[in-house]
Amino acid sequence: MKFPAALTIFVIGLQIIICNAEYFSSTTGLEQLLRTEVILLAELQNYVNEITEHAEMLQSEINAIQAEHLSAADSIEGYLNNPVNAFRLIKRLHSDWETFESNVEQDASRKNYLEAMARHKENLSHPTLEDFTGTALAMTRLQQTYQLDVRELASGMLNGVKYGAAMSWQDCFVLGQQLYVMQDFNNTVPWLQQSMQLLVQQSYGKESASLDFMETVMGYHESMGDYQNAIHLINHVLAVQPEQRLHLLETRAHLEQLISDGVKRGLMHEVARSPDDYHSSNEYHMYQQVCREELKPEPATQRKLRCRLHRGNGLRSSYQPYRLEELHLDPYVIQVHDIISAEETIVLQQLARPELQRSMVYSLSNSEHISTNFRISQGTFFEYHEHPIMQRMSQHLENISGLDMRSAEQLQVANYGIGGHYEPHMDSFSENHNYGINTYMSTNRVATGIYYLSNVEAGGGTAFPFLPLLVEPERGSLLFWYNLHRSGDLDYRTKHAGCPVLMGSKWIANVWIRLSNQDHIRPCDLQRDHEISLPYKDFK
Repeated sequence: MKFPAALTIFVIGLQIIICNAEYFSSTTGLEQLLRTEVILLAELQNYVNEITEHAEMLQSEINAIQAEHLSAADSIEGYLNNPVNAFRLIKRLHSDWETFESNVEQDASRKNYLEAMARHKENLSHPTLEDFTGTALAMTRLQQTYQLDVRELASGMLNGVKYGAAMSWQDCFVLGQQLYVMQDFNNTVPWLQQSMQLLVQQSYGKESASLDFMETVMGYHESMGDYQNAIHLINHVLAVQPEQRLHLLETRAHLEQLISDGVKRGLMHEVARSPDDYHSSNEYHMYQQVCREELKPEPATQRKLRCRLHRGNGLRSSYQPYRLEELHLDPYVIQVHDIISAEETIVLQQLARPELQRSMVYSLSNSEHISTNFRISQGTFFEYHEHPIMQRMSQHLENISGLDMRSAEQLQVANYGIGGHYEPHMDSFSENHNYGINTYMSTNRVATGIYYLSNVEAGGGTAFPFLPLLVEPERGSLLFWYNLHRSGDLDYRTKHAGCPVLMGSKWIANVWIRLSNQDHIRPCDLQRDHEISLPYKDFK
């Protein structure tokens, strides 16, 4: 019977090994986990081989004894009257069966396997509870942002494209269970529902152990106030074992009465999202619409845009003109194509991989760097002089913008992991930001450049909710815009986000240029010009 082994998966799956690494926030760490699983799979295969060999030995003994019994069945009296047969029977029961028991007790296969696993847990990469939680959040983030159907997602379909193997009923249950623990009850319901639908389809879906488990899941739905799915499971269980499950009749009648009375209680109704939650705001919904390409710029504004060859604004013009595409005029947003080669992007990824750490954001309360769930990626920083490619990247930006790159922050190379994203934010700092020491770093970020170091198969675009504009990652291109008005005031229209990566691995290199030393290059206007963006300052 397969079901007990399937249940064991839950026990193994939930014993998360704690270590210091973090794997869900970057795709690079997943390679280590895949290598870990290759080694663990080999250990499990060794164990199976050993117990198979032992089982085959025992099976040969069983076959020999069964042959004796078949021989005896023709004439039990005649068989036992044979002194040789009588001796062998007594001998088997006196000593052979003790030997069989001793062999089972002394079987070293289990001990060898557990000892090997213990060693591997100390030396190999394992995900933490934070990784498990982060992956569960990523799945629901992808669902909500791209409005994915749970059934399609569980079948390996992403936006109508089949990418990989389907999820098992156990996979769906463990995800639903984790979401239940995280009190994300609205997302718990469809995953538990999908789990039970898949279980019903299995060959052991009508066995007693399966029905017991369905009763357990029914309790989850009842506790959440999801009475319809609870009744659906009760009906299935009663259809299979009506006599043995009579206690469910009372439960079903009670739930049907609650539905009839319009009673809404349970965890889904008790743990409701706060009206002030940013994820319930119009701004956040606009961001999701841009990621789905449901919200786009007006055609009239698009007609004014142009593509052109650009030789540069810096002190040294480029010998090879840049292929510049205007994406938005006010605020000014451009994308420069084929600015670095595919080979250079790969080198940058290789340089960054050993140094990647969880990406941080500025805390609004104390200007410190912290990690948050609204930015899921890993990154590292480089000085531009550390590598010729980085020096060329700096020169490209100076040529294109004319800005003084001596006021640029370090280059940040970042990789986005499972459902990796960065919710809407401003690159420029708020008016009350504490800059600290008086250097070029004590001024605001006048401009941002994003070098795309990879293509992304699905998702992962850069979204500007207020423009509204979506820029797809294009390997080797540069996205550039100004964060500040000419007056130095914040341009709130430049709030932007990294859409969740649906399929693929997103690599970028961020460049932030400060306002210091730019007054002779991008001088302030005589009149303040920031009023046009003020409606977006406190947009809800």
